[in-house]
Amino acid sequence: MNHQDVAAQVIDILTPLAEGHVAAIDEDTELAAQLALDSLKVMDLMLAIEDQFDTSVPINALAELRTVGDLVALILKSASTGA
Repeated sequence: MNHQDVAAQVIDILTPLAEGHVAAIDEDTELAAQLALDSLKVMDLMLAIEDQFDTSVPINALAELRTVGDLVALILKSASTGA
């Protein structure tokens, strides 16, 4: 699993949740500020991420995520450590 593949899959998951708040989502897109993800959408996102990548995302790590790139890095880290 490489960085670009994970990023593409995360963007695919985020696109319907963003409900058109931005024209295009990339790794610099801010999850809360630009995509307007509320707590329910964040939980939907985390469930989809865990299903897609078969990994567990630590709930306490969510507060530190600012951008799509941060989320991708967290997924890669979680997958490599088996978290």
